[in-house]
Amino acid sequence: MNKDKYTRLLPIEGAYNVRDLGGYPTKGGKQVKWRKLLRSGDLNELTLQDLNYLKDIPVITDIDFRSFQEKEAAPDKRMESLKEYVWLPVDAGDMNDIKVTDVTLIPKMMEEAYRTIIRKFQNEYKRFFEILINRQAAPLLFHCSAGKDRTGIAAALLLSALGVDKETVMQDYLLSAEYIKGKYDFLIRMQPALEPLTTVRPEYLEAALQVIDKEFGGMEQFLHRNLNVDSEKLKELYTE
Repeated sequence: MNKDKYTRLLPIEGAYNVRDLGGYPTKGGKQVKWRKLLRSGDLNELTLQDLNYLKDIPVITDIDFRSFQEKEAAPDKRMESLKEYVWLPVDAGDMNDIKVTDVTLIPKMMEEAYRTIIRKFQNEYKRFFEILINRQAAPLLFHCSAGKDRTGIAAALLLSALGVDKETVMQDYLLSAEYIKGKYDFLIRMQPALEPLTTVRPEYLEAALQVIDKEFGGMEQFLHRNLNVDSEKLKELYTE
């Protein structure tokens, strides 16, 4: 396929927020390779057409950041090309079960959840990078339920490791606001004040990035010291 014809959002009917990290410019004049690194929401309602599309890429690794309860309630459908399914639970809670007594606190609660993910789930993200670097894992798809928070942090860390600038990392993160529209309409209809829980905001990701800067010496130090990322190897594999 001609690279000019690649699109960010993939034509998937049975899942939200399925998109390609390819094409983003990196330091040094390269770009992230297309059709190697995909991110998405849950995959339990993929259609046969969707499965065939992902098979043709071909997706060979599926990394699932959802909790045990989430993955058992909505197991991934698996395309025929898949060679490995990896469960790396970043248990941030099931949105359907969240009860908030003061809805005005939701944005601050989300910011704190992002800080907690950075502090508490480094082993899971470390394994994520180990798979990317040490195995023939690509084309690879990584996801959670909405593909916005746990997956959003994974994508931010990955793009940063590949040399994508912070502004572009934030722009990619914020695309989820558009690409998950409709997924949580049922929740918003019941409790409109929960809308901040169902989307992304710059301050959510910024809360995670501030923890990385203030507590771990910045992104580069965090990636190398805490997540054991070999950025040069990663760039060899996933940029061109």
